[in-house]
Amino acid sequence: MWNKHGVIVGSKVEAAHKIRDLKAVIFDADGVLTDNCVLEGLEGSKPRWRSHYDGQGISLLRAVRIHVCFITAESGVDAQAIDGLVERWNGLPSTIGVNNPGGWGKVGLFKGLVGIQKLEAAEEWLSEHNMTWAECAVMGDDLVDVPMLRKARLKVAPRSAEQVVLSMADFVSRRPGGGGAIRDLVNFILEIKGVDQTTLSTR
Repeated sequence: MWNKHGVIVGSKVEAAHKIRDLKAVIFDADGVLTDNCVLEGLEGSKPRWRSHYDGQGISLLRAVRIHVCFITAESGVDAQAIDGLVERWNGLPSTIGVNNPGGWGKVGLFKGLVGIQKLEAAEEWLSEHNMTWAECAVMGDDLVDVPMLRKARLKVAPRSAEQVVLSMADFVSRRPGGGGAIRDLVNFILEIKGVDQTTLSTR
């Protein structure tokens, strides 16, 4: 069924039931936050495309007290972009800290992990925050994300994901990875929860 934010597999009532108790979202990075393409041959960095709409989406999730984590296969120079983003998000004045004990939860980040390793990192992070898979959504795009997707309450894919992931998904974004897919999911979650995003803090 089409929704303005993407495709809902099953009914909107079923999706709403899965979102009702959602407390966390775990994202892959490359192929979800970025477009899964790398510009090779440059010294010291590997540029990727991403959308500012997705960065705003992360802030909106945090503003409604949904915990966020990225678990990626990228490491070293390949992980520079996500490293910098997470550092910037966790440095926002709205983030929990000594001077802001009621602030937004910090964005988690695990790097250099694939398959079962991603699943183990996710379970570690959920446990640290006293959460379970029954309260967690996962957005992934390829085989390395399948173990996490199988456990998640809400399985999400960007429209550009591989077919093996699309076939598992409860929700498929209208936009591709790196081009607003995360924001599509966030907009859908806020719609289901009845939250007017124009009333939320954005940073």
